[in-house]
Amino acid sequence: MQEFRVFRALGMSFKAWFRNFVPITLLAAVVYAPVIIWLVTADPHGATSVDELVNNYFARPIYVLTGLSTLLAPMLTYRIVQDLNGTRVSMLTSVRYGVRGILPAIMLAATTNLLALLPFGGIIGAIITCIWFVAAPAAVAERLGPFAALTRSAQLTTGRRGGIFGLTFLLGLIVVIAVMAYVLPMANNPGDGDPYARIKQAALVISIGMCVFYTFMGIVEAVSYALLRQDKDGVTHEELARVFE
Repeated sequence: MQEFRVFRALGMSFKAWFRNFVPITLLAAVVYAPVIIWLVTADPHGATSVDELVNNYFARPIYVLTGLSTLLAPMLTYRIVQDLNGTRVSMLTSVRYGVRGILPAIMLAATTNLLALLPFGGIIGAIITCIWFVAAPAAVAERLGPFAALTRSAQLTTGRRGGIFGLTFLLGLIVVIAVMAYVLPMANNPGDGDPYARIKQAALVISIGMCVFYTFMGIVEAVSYALLRQDKDGVTHEELARVFE
């Protein structure tokens, strides 16, 4: 039995995405397509204020992408669990199994977003995320209802929440650094081109980056669930894969 470790989870997640890059990326492209299409086709010149421009091209797309990510993560669980066992399965089958995990994923996203509106709510939301981090995979793999899945996640993450926080913090930090590396040079050197076109380009690049981040986080959730089952319950990847049979 091996203990859950941050870099082990990250390494296994990268390998799982590499082995399943085409089907997972295609599924993510379908899920996130509405936001990307809207950003590509919308005309920023119609905005009447800076606030409207920021809301239309940055705030609202990120909120929608966050909501769509709650659909994607559960849909990846079956595929990732089977991949860890060395088995290839249909992505359509993975999507079908994933329906069970959508509601707990939505509950987690809704809770953390509502808490973000409160003073110190972000800190509370981060704690809740660490507690309910594997609720969606647990619902998919163990055929649990939403509240039972949240309880199950709390059980599995007990004693491992520091590692889960480190995992999510590290990934979030990488995203922030990547965004700043793109945005700051653009802000410092506005250039002579159409500023609205540059804003649209920035919004599109940031949104695509968020799509990549949320897709990888979905893989990380599934891998973390499998590792926590191995760590806390002594369940091997082969035994976990058999629960779907």
